[in-house]
Amino acid sequence: MSYPLFHPACSRSPAKDLSAEQFAEEFPAESESIEFKESVPLDQIAKTAVAFSNTDGGVILLGVSDTGQIKGLSLSSDKETDIHNRLAPVGGLGDYRIHRLRVEGRDVAAIGVDRVRDGFAQLSNGQVVERRGASNHTLMGSQLADFMARRFVRAPETAATEASADQIDHDLALQLAAAWEWNIAGEQDLLMQRLRDNAFLIAAGHDERLSVAGALYLMADPGQVLGKAYVEVFRYRGDGLDYDRRAEFRGPLPEQVRSAAAFVLDELGFDMTVVGVDRHELHRLPRTALREAIANAVAHRSYAATGEAVRIEMRPDRVVVRSPGALPGGVTLADIADRSVPRNVLVIRTLRFFGVAEDAGRGVDLMQRHMALNFMAPPHFESRRRIGDSHAAPRFGGDSRRTRADREDAGSRGRGVDSAAFCRRARTDRSRRARDKPTGCDALAARRQRNNAHQRAGAGTARSRRPRKPDGTPTPSRSQPARTARHRLGDSL
Repeated sequence: MSYPLFHPACSRSPAKDLSAEQFAEEFPAESESIEFKESVPLDQIAKTAVAFSNTDGGVILLGVSDTGQIKGLSLSSDKETDIHNRLAPVGGLGDYRIHRLRVEGRDVAAIGVDRVRDGFAQLSNGQVVERRGASNHTLMGSQLADFMARRFVRAPETAATEASADQIDHDLALQLAAAWEWNIAGEQDLLMQRLRDNAFLIAAGHDERLSVAGALYLMADPGQVLGKAYVEVFRYRGDGLDYDRRAEFRGPLPEQVRSAAAFVLDELGFDMTVVGVDRHELHRLPRTALREAIANAVAHRSYAATGEAVRIEMRPDRVVVRSPGALPGGVTLADIADRSVPRNVLVIRTLRFFGVAEDAGRGVDLMQRHMALNFMAPPHFESRRRIGDSHAAPRFGGDSRRTRADREDAGSRGRGVDSAAFCRRARTDRSRRARDKPTGCDALAARRQRNNAHQRAGAGTARSRRPRKPDGTPTPSRSQPARTARHRLGDSL
């Protein structure tokens, strides 16, 4: 991820002068790592500093309005002393430093706060605060219990594997360093130290071994030491046990997520719809929702289950992404969208730095939001218990209606997967081979048009090709009841 100026993890040198444009580009708005304060509210500064310490660090800018306008603030030595005195009783606070900056001739102060690596920070009154988005949240009850569990329960991801430091792929190590924004300046010793500091490399007696997380990101094939630490995709023609295609996706974790998502989307094909004179290509499942489901599966799975891979099943009316291992303690299917108890914090955090996963606790919301934006029903979560184990899986369902041509042309690209059934097929344009993407096409309008077309077709309007009785009503169809049942499974929002 990219850290703002003055953040302790930012590799760039702190600036002393910025233009208004440079400031706006560097600090566009309040966020998970940026907070604006127009004056010097000591209590709010302390609360934000604790929140940054308990998350990923951040920068508090004094002399800036909530909207990012430069108001200016002259930070006297007495005021700076007041800030130090207010932060002194804060327990476990991350390292911080106060910087002075001029923007278009006006003074601004920046407080860079580092994250806490061991333990946690809390205010002098005992409150524990965490940063979420652009807000500070005081943790209580189950949220506080979840936070403590993440901080103090040793995660299996930091356990040592049989892989030695000699098995580190140097190119993958450099990619990891770039994702974490480590300023190593090409120095191998510094790189190795960063791997140790962040639990990718673990001391094991007199030797050093890759941790589970280290193997997942630093080995070309983590399966060499972690068993089935990869993604399997199965394509089925029906609800039976026999599949007609199987694919494996190995490699470091980011590659697994990207490759598996691309494969599934390619198998599902796409719909074409027309807006005005433009044609628009729409995936049958939102790329972001699918990618997030796969990223969550590989990040939150149990890597102790070495004999099982993350499994993606593509069936005529659904796609299911199965992750080995039970739901984390305290999480149920009813509150899975509201609680964040990641099994592998380091794994999911690193996926986020690579840009292939959302922050902890936001993945389910992102899937639901992108399904809604594409006029599709939200994913359904299920937990399937088996002897000695269980699986938690998001299930994407949809309209499985197919034309005779679709069934006959099952081998052609874009039609070859019966489970390409996540959104209404636009009756206005059946082409699945058109590749041109005209500029200026309104994607939202295209989705709406496709959705409306399918609703009209499903309602039996004049667009329907079913024969009609003399009174104008459609004649009965023996296949209609089953078709309607499938239609309801993935009904649009």
